[in-house]
Amino acid sequence: MALTSCLNGAHYVFAQTNQTAVNQIQAANTAVEQAFNAVLDAEKNGANVTDLISQLNNATGILAQAENSYRTGDFNTATVQADNVLPIAQEVASAAQTAKQTASADGQNANLSTLAFTAIGAFVFIEALFLVWRWFKHRYIKNLPNAKSEVRSP
Repeated sequence: MALTSCLNGAHYVFAQTNQTAVNQIQAANTAVEQAFNAVLDAEKNGANVTDLISQLNNATGILAQAENSYRTGDFNTATVQADNVLPIAQEVASAAQTAKQTASADGQNANLSTLAFTAIGAFVFIEALFLVWRWFKHRYIKNLPNAKSEVRSP
């Protein structure tokens, strides 16, 4: 009876470890997915995400190793590897959020600069046209008294 109790307890610990590994792998998958979405949003806003993608690839590689360890029955290694993915994914997500905000601010500044330069350029262009028109008008009026009139006979 003691042997049966011991075996049941060992089975329970094995199942507990199995479930822990599953939970950690699922948490790591969710964290990597959130980090990927954050990187995608940052890229859509014009951020340079090359380093973030490299870190994300590293995290997915470790996650793949955790899944392989789980499939081979090495639940402790799978749990440790999945635990290692979480901080990387969280760091990537945080850095992606910061990059997104920076890129968004840079984009707004670029739009404002473009708008300002366009307004200044339009003003200078209109002013130059006005000065050229005045110069031609002044020259035409100055030369008007010297112009000879033509008389046509019917």
